[in-house]
Amino acid sequence: MELDDLAEVRRAPPLAEQIYLRLRQQLRSGALAPAERLVDTALAQSLNVSRTPVREALSRLAADGLLETQGGGFQVVTPTGADMEEIFQMRRLLEPPAASQAARVATSETQDQLHAAFEQARMAEKAADFAAFAAANYAYRAAWVSRVPNRRLRETILRFDDQAGLVRSRTLVLPEARAEALALLKSLTAAFRQRDEAETASLTLRFIDAAARFLQRTATEGIAQPSDRRAGEARRAKPTARSRS
Repeated sequence: MELDDLAEVRRAPPLAEQIYLRLRQQLRSGALAPAERLVDTALAQSLNVSRTPVREALSRLAADGLLETQGGGFQVVTPTGADMEEIFQMRRLLEPPAASQAARVATSETQDQLHAAFEQARMAEKAADFAAFAAANYAYRAAWVSRVPNRRLRETILRFDDQAGLVRSRTLVLPEARAEALALLKSLTAAFRQRDEAETASLTLRFIDAAARFLQRTATEGIAQPSDRRAGEARRAKPTARSRS
């Protein structure tokens, strides 16, 4: 083998990195609820790995402020009402103009991605699959945010992805919230298709306001997370590496 051939060698990410990225994606999509416990032994068994990379991934998420230690284990953080109000204020300032920018430069490929994510959400709602609906909602947001041409604006929005995931997990359990979200996604898809910047910004603001309204409702009415949301756990992808480390 020539030395130049070594440049083609690609190492698989370490198991701890794979687990960290997978759990972070689940937090962002809303698949993990606030206060949900994450047990390292159970995760290690389901992933067919040792506890070491799992503990490393969980500790890293705790350092990011996404998990907190509780009784010697880890659980998803529960943001306060003040925390969420600040986050919604930031989203109202940032996301409507960002969506307008994304609409202006949206390619046919991006438009197709948005349509596909909308169709996934529609089918998930038809099947009453909360986890799939939340995942489609996240995929839709990720598709348009990735097209925001202002790099600093895009990166600032992405900083709130984790908190936005916590909102999804608490609001999209409500049938009314999913119905309104689906209607807004349909209108947004059409606005992106037409590259209507003003309409895209307006609909994005309505989407944020609806999320804030339903989050307030879950807090004031004490709406519990339904047990059927755990059905999505079986669908969580595992890291590609299967050997224990």
